[in-house]
Amino acid sequence: LAGILAHEAIGHTTEADFVMGGSIAGDYLNKRVASPLISLVDFANTFNGETCPVPVYVDDEGTKSNDVTIIKDGILKGFMHNKDSARHFDSSPTGNARAFMFSDEPLIRMRNTAIMPGDSKLEDMIASIEDGYYLIKPGNGQADSTSEFMFAVNLGYEIKNGKIGRAIYDTTISGIAFNMLKTVSMVSSDMKWESAGMCGKKQPIPVGMGGPAIKCKLNIGGR
Repeated sequence: LAGILAHEAIGHTTEADFVMGGSIAGDYLNKRVASPLISLVDFANTFNGETCPVPVYVDDEGTKSNDVTIIKDGILKGFMHNKDSARHFDSSPTGNARAFMFSDEPLIRMRNTAIMPGDSKLEDMIASIEDGYYLIKPGNGQADSTSEFMFAVNLGYEIKNGKIGRAIYDTTISGIAFNMLKTVSMVSSDMKWESAGMCGKKQPIPVGMGGPAIKCKLNIGGR
């Protein structure tokens, strides 16, 4: 869930072509958009000495791919660029220009977008919650340029008095990512990656996404 949040609700808003088109992220550069516990990076090819799910070493404009720190300690620090957007923002290309087929136009696309792990243990996070939910398996979702999101959750558990309770199925979560991330009070030390399906920004393209468990407040609905 942290991975799909990083990709859909934050990642797309910080692709520089979306910023040029009016994404809300354009108003928040170098401003606080999340708890100080949150850092978010689009990795080019490796994390912690290991290859990411979708390694990109040189993008489809011939630019060497570099990691992009999007959020650092809660502050929005940068955007993902191709050569054109880098000129527009007087910045450097980051190697995010990707095309699905040789005949396709390279577009600014994510590679491996993830929220960074923290220092908390998952069992301590669960024990700290009197009444809440441990949400595990995401389904389909969507987000827009305001960072507002809605995702299906296919599996989770109730938490009552710090203990895991009944399973819940087929619910939804929603919120505004830049508001929700400010409520984060704990981030787990574990890190999980996934590469499933395709991102569909005009062209399908494989992407990786990942993250730890995060303790936050958001809207949940359904039975």
